[in-house]
Order: sequence, then C-alpha cells, then structure tokens
Amino acid sequence: MSPQTCLIFAAGEWCSMEVIHDHLAQKPNVLACDGALATCLDNGIVPDGVVGDMDSVNGDVLEQFVSLGGEVHERKEQDTHDLAKALVLAGEQGHSSCIVIGATGGDREHEWANLLSCAATSMDIQCVDEAYVHRFLLPDRSYSIEIGLGQNFSFFAVPTAEGITLSGAQYGLENEALSMGSRGLHNVATSSTLQVHFTKGRLMLLMRRPSSRAEETT
Repeated sequence: MSPQTCLIFAAGEWCSMEVIHDHLAQKPNVLACDGALATCLDNGIVPDGVVGDMDSVNGDVLEQFVSLGGEVHERKEQDTHDLAKALVLAGEQGHSSCIVIGATGGDREHEWANLLSCAATSMDIQCVDEAYVHRFLLPDRSYSIEIGLGQNFSFFAVPTAEGITLSGAQYGLENEALSMGSRGLHNVATSSTLQVHFTKGRLMLLMRRPSSRAEETT
C-alpha cells in the first residue's frame, strides 16, 4: 500500500477483520466516517481522524476517541454525505488513492451514493467488501491487476471512458470507448493479470475480492 493511500471506514458492511488487518499492517492514514467510529473502536481500531456532521456517533464514543488521540473533522454541510466528506478530506490531506471498507451493503441508497461519490473523485479507489471489490481506475495510468485464470469480471464506464486497451481477457479492447451501459459485463480472465490502460474518463472494475490485489505501473 502506497504511503499516499488512505484507509476509510464507512458504515456499511465490513469485510473480515483478517482482510482489514492486512490493510492496517501497511500503516495507512486511517479515517472513519462518524457512523463507523464505534465499530472501529469496538474492534480495537483507532483511526487518525473521524469525519462527518457527528450526528451518527454517540457523545461518549466521540469523547473516548479524542482521549485516545483521535482528531475530529466536523463538517456540518448537508449537501454531501459522510463518505463524500471523508473522500474530500483524504484529497485535502494529499492522498492519491483510498481503500474504503463499508462502502457497500446496508442501506441501498447509501450504497449507491457511496459508489457514485467514489466515481466522482480523481483518486484511485477500491471499495472492499466480503465478496467483491469495486475499483475506480484513473486515466493515463497503466494497470496490471492480478486475477484468477478463468475468473469473471466486469468493467463499467462512469459515465464514459475512451482509448481503452485491455488484454488478458476473453473480450479484449484496443483503443476503444465505453459509455454507461451493459457493455463490459461478464468478461473472463484468460491470464493471471489484466493489463488495462485508458486515456480519458473513468472506469470501474468489479471483481471478486480474493483475486483483487492490483499493482499500478507507470
């Protein structure tokens, strides 16, 4: 995990603590949305900061967090939700990539808002849950993404992506464009790595979590 990576805890469904501890072992900066702070502390995780309007966290929990050295980033504006606020804060702190735990599951409206908020940023973001990873890729970068041979995956443009080159897949692409829709659904890996590059727009990769490790090359 890059030193520029931020690990964010949201209030959806978490993956296993084993996976979470693997991420924590990389010593990222850790932020929690206010609705996830109590769960963090209950699991022995003390984030560097908590962000939100603080309407989803008990005062005693907040007091405990501050006593442990945590920093409170209270943002009262109501036109964005807590994960969007956390992503903005991560960007302000200089992070170029984020791993988000708890972006999916739970309330369906919040899940959609979380994923769209990730797509709207200019950061490389992985939303990790127990079964899947939603990864939001950036243009003008070359990605080598580890995947199991024969594993299904899907790419979606959010809302468009151009100059896409994809190899290591049953349905490869060569300098092609995708728009929002079903093209990109249910591809199959024909190699142990997917090679991906595109020049403009935003792509989301959806794949099963056990094969979600990825390395970016420049």
